[in-house]
Amino acid sequence: MTEAWAWGLSEDELVDRGASPGADLDRRPSHADRRRAWRRELLAEEIGGAVRRGITDEEIQAVAEWLLCLAT
Repeated sequence: MTEAWAWGLSEDELVDRGASPGADLDRRPSHADRRRAWRRELLAEEIGGAVRRGITDEEIQAVAEWLLCLAT
């Protein structure tokens, strides 16, 4: 699924090497790079959905619990 999701994306969209200044900038994105990019996108969508207008306290709690489960 990860490879299919990342198929049409550019290297710049997949890899964030800002935290690794010594990294080889010429290497191809690894499967882990693709997985992290997909995770970043999914989390951004979830957070974006959680901050919409009219959200209830119960919905905020559910999203917070879901995000905490992802972090563990």
